[in-house]
Amino acid sequence: MKRFALFLFEKIVFGFLCAFIPKNKHMVLFGTGFHSFSDNPKFLFIHFQNHQFYRPIWISSNRDEVKILRKQGYSCKYRWSLGAFWSIVRAPLFFISHNIKDIYPVVPKRAVVINLWHGTPIKKIGFDSLKEQEWIKRLQNSGRKLPYDRWDYFISASPNTSFIFEKAMGLHKAKIKSLGQPRTDLIYQASNNNKVKTTIEVNLNFQEISDKYKILYTPTFRNNDRSTDKIKQSLIEINNKLNKDQGQVILFKPHPLDSSIFDDHFFKSLDNVINVSKQDTQNLLCVADVLITDYSSIMFDFMLTGKPIISYIFDLDEYVAENGGFYFSFEEIGTTIATNSSELVTLFHDQQLVAGTYDKFKFNTIDSSIEIERFINTLRKD
Repeated sequence: MKRFALFLFEKIVFGFLCAFIPKNKHMVLFGTGFHSFSDNPKFLFIHFQNHQFYRPIWISSNRDEVKILRKQGYSCKYRWSLGAFWSIVRAPLFFISHNIKDIYPVVPKRAVVINLWHGTPIKKIGFDSLKEQEWIKRLQNSGRKLPYDRWDYFISASPNTSFIFEKAMGLHKAKIKSLGQPRTDLIYQASNNNKVKTTIEVNLNFQEISDKYKILYTPTFRNNDRSTDKIKQSLIEINNKLNKDQGQVILFKPHPLDSSIFDDHFFKSLDNVINVSKQDTQNLLCVADVLITDYSSIMFDFMLTGKPIISYIFDLDEYVAENGGFYFSFEEIGTTIATNSSELVTLFHDQQLVAGTYDKFKFNTIDSSIEIERFINTLRKD
């Protein structure tokens, strides 16, 4: 019944309104599947502020977020308001991170939808993933279209990653544009401009640790207690064995789905570990001296800094068994590998071991927001 109602809404309501109401060529809508002002849509939205031609509007499902963004001077509309609906009818261009539901359940057919996505995956996704194949089959068997079908264009991080989305989502090559991720623009700027980095540290209230060697640890979500317990044990061991003479400190950001597990009580006894679960990931990547992660796409983002990356993959075989294979091996990626907490601590004590051999531009494109702006200018019909 719901599916039928959405179909009628798209065909009749939007079809009727769009037949009589002209597009506003200046209006560009942004939204994200993370239900917050974040990721690639956020950074591209910020890029378009004060643009002479484009009028960026953020669509949010959170009323409090709408108030906050408006106080900051941004144009933001509550998703279920009349104002947002009117913008959706008139806007010719939509930027999303997951699917059109980032902005609205359905959008007019005349709208151009560009998916900025939310990182370069290392694990299999879409048609390549056994787990996601089940979801895909359910949609197909019920006669519904896949979300991939509604995207007019898809932005990949680099030419070396476009093959993933072509195969995993069945996207035609012409739809995929290797223009980079807007969320990495700030990381690249901070790594090349100390003033930018200092400003970010001030915004993070990191003045007291500005001279410390900051090790950012951001583990991927695991749907099992064994791995979560192992992460806890590793943090405790690392905390006890950090080289204080080198002024090292751990910035720990758990996956949002694990934030309740790593609560304030857990961090009370860890004097060398700081809980940064509420801080913006991209800002943290800008100020970190070393990144520890595992199967997360942020390792590719951090490569633009040229700084050391440790892939802490203590559960590699188990993770592969649960999630399927990878698009790239860790050897191919070129990060430093640690398979247990002892190896991890050894790397902290001898930083020369963490040099890594990765190519920071292999998986990234610089000045992504500018590249995307140039691309959409080619779509514009004045």
